[in-house]
Amino acid sequence: MKNYIQYFLLFFVLYSCSDDNTISEVEEIDSGNIEVTVLLGSEAAIGAVVTTNPETRTLVVGESGVVVFNTIDSGNYVVNVVLNQNPDFVYFQEIVLTKNETEKIIFNIPEIPVVTEQELDVDFLLNASYDNLRSIFNADAYLSYWGDTGTDILKANPNFDSNLVDLDAYSFNAQSTIVNQVWTEHYIQIRGVNLGIDYLLDSSNVVTSEIDRKELEANFKFLRSLLYFNLIKIYGNPLLSITAEIDLSGPPNYPQNPNTTFAQIEDDLLYAIENLPVSNSNERGNQLSARLLLAKVYMTMAGFPLNESSKYSNALEQLKVLQGQYELMVGYNSIFNEENESSNSEIIFKITFDGGENSKSSFNDYWGPLGISSKDALLLVSGFENSFNKALSFENPVSFPIEIEDNRFKNTIATFSISGGSIVNEEDPKNWRPLKWYNGELPDANFESISFDYPLLRYADVLLLLAEAENEVNGPTPLAYAAINQVRERAFGNTENNVPGNLNKEQFFNIIYLERKLELCFEGYRRDDLVRWNKLQDVIDNFNSTNDFSKDYQPHEYIWPIPQSEIDLNPNAIQNPGY
Repeated sequence: MKNYIQYFLLFFVLYSCSDDNTISEVEEIDSGNIEVTVLLGSEAAIGAVVTTNPETRTLVVGESGVVVFNTIDSGNYVVNVVLNQNPDFVYFQEIVLTKNETEKIIFNIPEIPVVTEQELDVDFLLNASYDNLRSIFNADAYLSYWGDTGTDILKANPNFDSNLVDLDAYSFNAQSTIVNQVWTEHYIQIRGVNLGIDYLLDSSNVVTSEIDRKELEANFKFLRSLLYFNLIKIYGNPLLSITAEIDLSGPPNYPQNPNTTFAQIEDDLLYAIENLPVSNSNERGNQLSARLLLAKVYMTMAGFPLNESSKYSNALEQLKVLQGQYELMVGYNSIFNEENESSNSEIIFKITFDGGENSKSSFNDYWGPLGISSKDALLLVSGFENSFNKALSFENPVSFPIEIEDNRFKNTIATFSISGGSIVNEEDPKNWRPLKWYNGELPDANFESISFDYPLLRYADVLLLLAEAENEVNGPTPLAYAAINQVRERAFGNTENNVPGNLNKEQFFNIIYLERKLELCFEGYRRDDLVRWNKLQDVIDNFNSTNDFSKDYQPHEYIWPIPQSEIDLNPNAIQNPGY
């Protein structure tokens, strides 16, 4: 009987710190200690083998769950962990060991049950597969690392020591930790999804779920399409695996062609559209969210680098079906208010975060005014604040109150700080910060950034994509005007700021270019938009000409490299050009 390994909860949480109270400092100038804790579930991963690269020594985890590499040379290390329950999988992380310090690493690995086909709980696997999206689509990874930094919206605070700074500056390569981690996390989740699909496709397997078998398969395919769509946007040419089974007779030989991957994404979403419910909780896929995801896939294919312009018509077909199926929330800030999560008429599909210890999105860490954001990691790109009213140019000192008709301004930019429980208007725009994710009205001395469900797909995006696709296919028709003006009327509270008539196709696109920037800022859309419009180079050139420091952007860096860990393990993997 075939065995399957359930990887659906497989990830590790890692952090490092210095703790003088746990292990005494080593006196040698050029040495330090690395303390490694390895947990499997909530228990010590007894028998796990821990090594370092460069090689120092091999340690085995005992009942305490902790091993210590004492008095080793300072420098850069990769710490590797292999579980005896799964000896073919290596968990790893890079760490910098500084002299006279004890660096701590924690590998917190969920249990990996081995089950037979007859024992697979498909409902549990599906629930876990949806829950695991949190590890990719969250405030401190997807939104900040990949979505809007490195564009004309957000930049990394150079004083913030993290992957974010390097990514914002386009200073990464195939060995970069974040490049390898994001790749690994996606494929762990894809393998879990493929496990569910494999099981369902075998008619001899018993399914006890109350959900129809085809609907279960459609949910898994919706998830697989979402994960591969993310991979193809990030890496350009990912490896395509559509089964959980692994052929060990030779080196891996997965298809690696963007056209093949896009075709698989399309097939999965068409199956989902046919077999998912028409409507459902926005925490699960349904026919409408699958249609929107497919429309976004077509819009991506229509743009750079494939430039298959005929796909605009395919996208338009899907978007017309979605028109009128949802409603914009009345107030812009109400979209992101925690109190409206259960009644939000605009969010089509969301990633749920309940705020619990293991399932919260770290908005307080990254978002909010000075005095609230604990890491102060994200800064506004200079000039973004002027985008909401081209007639204004904010210069230090700014006069308050600020009067801007577009209500998105006050709901996305913190022009204030909070100090000692009091609001301080910041006259220097350099002290303004990204906002958007909060409860209540602003400004408010009791400001609270929140653990909010991340709206991956929402109706304003439908309307703006509809206007764009219609413009590309038929020019700026009444349909295109009506779609974009719905969004603007909510932003301004009137019709006086609607898009002026009699625009040509290029002029109308320029309106869309700005409108998507304002409406969807900080939601992880901007970089994808700039890439498919082939505008990323122009944006970075402008940034470099107007800022004190430059991004080291090269034309091939609109996508990341295939991770070196994949290249090393898979001789058939093809590295992206330029890396």
